[in-house]
Amino acid sequence: MFEFVQPIQTLNAAAIVPRPTLITILLALVLPSIGILIGATLARVLTPREYSVEKLDRYEAGNPPYGRARGFFPMQYYPYLIIFLTVEPVMIYLFLVLMALHESTIAVGLLFVGLSVLLALPLVFALDSARRLKYWIMREV
Repeated sequence: MFEFVQPIQTLNAAAIVPRPTLITILLALVLPSIGILIGATLARVLTPREYSVEKLDRYEAGNPPYGRARGFFPMQYYPYLIIFLTVEPVMIYLFLVLMALHESTIAVGLLFVGLSVLLALPLVFALDSARRLKYWIMREV
């Protein structure tokens, strides 16, 4: 009656994953683990144990620190971040759009105008933010 139904066979690990693949997976897990253990052991054995004050001291650009450790940095990076994160990718898209200008002039021209408007909005905001002098004035913390 149900000839298209085949009997259920019991599955074992070798039937699910072939033996060469299983060996490859085990090697991919075991060999890096052994390498990490050997590297950690060599690092522990070969590194010196004596720590000096100079090694634990804080340095700024290779020199001992001088003055206050923290202070206000009078530069506003937000407008530049906007410029580089929005203008640069859109400029790449504009270049790619102009490469296809010979195929469909009207559609590509409209796309170019749309991308230019899309580019102009964050650019105007970023340049306006960069011109605000109140962000550039040094303040006391």
